[in-house]
Amino acid sequence: MKPDEIRFLIKKYNSQTATPDEKKLVEQWYDGIGGEELTPVQFNEARVKEQVFEKITSTIEGKKNKQNPKKIKLYHSMFFKAAIFIVTLLAGIYVYLKQTENAALPTGSFKTTKSKIIPGGNNAILLLADGSQIVLNNASDGRIANQSGVQVIKTKSGELLYRFVGNMNAKTATVNSVSTPRGGQYHLILVDGTEVWLNASSSIKFPMAFAGNERKVEVSGEVYFEVAKNKVKPFIVHTDQSDIKVLGTHFNINTYDDEEFQRTTLLEGSIEIKKGNLKAIIKPGQQANINGKSELIKINEVEDPEAIIAWKNGYFQFEKSDLQSVMRQVSRWYNTDVSYNGAIPNKQYTGKIPRSINASKLIEMLSYSGIHCQIEHNQITVNPK
Repeated sequence: MKPDEIRFLIKKYNSQTATPDEKKLVEQWYDGIGGEELTPVQFNEARVKEQVFEKITSTIEGKKNKQNPKKIKLYHSMFFKAAIFIVTLLAGIYVYLKQTENAALPTGSFKTTKSKIIPGGNNAILLLADGSQIVLNNASDGRIANQSGVQVIKTKSGELLYRFVGNMNAKTATVNSVSTPRGGQYHLILVDGTEVWLNASSSIKFPMAFAGNERKVEVSGEVYFEVAKNKVKPFIVHTDQSDIKVLGTHFNINTYDDEEFQRTTLLEGSIEIKKGNLKAIIKPGQQANINGKSELIKINEVEDPEAIIAWKNGYFQFEKSDLQSVMRQVSRWYNTDVSYNGAIPNKQYTGKIPRSINASKLIEMLSYSGIHCQIEHNQITVNPK
């Protein structure tokens, strides 16, 4: 198994699309980091790798007796290669976290008071065609609505699934919408099989069934799509600045009102972007930037397209981002206001931070990048130093 395949498996695990066997495999890898806690004297990266590798290899040996003899060699090779990659990955993360935990911080680099600021999670509101609202994080698993031959189901993993259960006239299909607040995210699967991930403060409006010769939805905020292929019925995403036409592809669109540009980033396939009378085709690894004050569509190459969708996989990932851009992401995810004490530093920041940590741990980690904050009265203040 190649490293890219391992990364893909971890991506599936984080996005809750992995099969039970794949989930079990990833969890076994992660369990390998457990065991006796290392003291500062004992602690080093080599020792962590050794302990994790021992755990994984012992798991492999335990599985061998339960496998079909013809498959043992294949699985052993797969687990061995996977183990090398995961051991390196986990050891690197563990070393980093342990170092940041034990290192002495500059005096006054961050400050916290008792705070209720917590990271976001699965939190969204479903608005049905009849005007009724369902708070999805409070809804029970299973069927939550039945509209003209289409069931709306909340899965055990927290997804929203639309599924045909009878005949339905697409021409009279009703319209639903799903929206997330600050501190919310959600994953839904439309009736055509298209998967949609909403970041915080985002929304999508869509018909229960797609009539005519196109599939059209409207979005705001930040949304990642994995569009089901249909050569005869293109998928159209409408925003307040553009229309994006696809046949079947993976792409991310960031259209927050407080961002300077609407950014559409393509990971797979091809898409056509239309703004007024202008059209542009972008390819994988490219990003289309649109400014509301201009009719231009600017196409840029993206060094790491996967970094753009890190939010979907549970991370903040900054690539030469200015301070205000960093803190806008923090504000949306932690549902908190951010203010600045003094001049805003003109610097760029690069890094990756889990979105699952609490706000006090977040500002501690930001301090290592020179971003000094304090939490008071349930909001974050950025200080010059």
